[in-house]
Amino acid sequence: MRIQIALFALISALAAPASAQVQIYCDGQAENLNTYLQIHKVLFSDRDVSRVEEFYADEIISHNNDAGGPGSVVKPDDMRKMWESSLKNNPERVLEDELILCVDDFVVVRTVIKSSFNTPLAGYPPTGEPYEITGIDIYRFDDGKVVERWGNADVAFIFRQLGFKMVKEDE
Repeated sequence: MRIQIALFALISALAAPASAQVQIYCDGQAENLNTYLQIHKVLFSDRDVSRVEEFYADEIISHNNDAGGPGSVVKPDDMRKMWESSLKNNPERVLEDELILCVDDFVVVRTVIKSSFNTPLAGYPPTGEPYEITGIDIYRFDDGKVVERWGNADVAFIFRQLGFKMVKEDE
């Protein structure tokens, strides 16, 4: 039943427009919630990559292309490199959590991402134009640290906002 409620809240949030107030549904999951909130503050907001080991286990299963590829086992140093790249390529990026759900060892977060198109993407050169998209991150915790991570961002909406075609035609 708890998983059904969490899925309903997640689906409702995905259909809702972005807002500035975060909704948190994490009864009984204070440790994982607090760890995620620290990750958000330290790594997302303060961009302090020197503290990666505080939040990630010695081995993390990454389901993301930005840190090894789907199903890769990565180390905290790989996560540090991902965070360093993010800071270099999107120094002005702001992430605002919209919804946080905790179920068992998992924390699921819907985030609004505000940045500028500063790095090449799919053959398109950077324009510096601002964009705003949403993303979903899922973290699995063990002993207070992230041991598995999934994440998706609405990159297609960046294309729509900037007027790019989804498939660039050869010139």
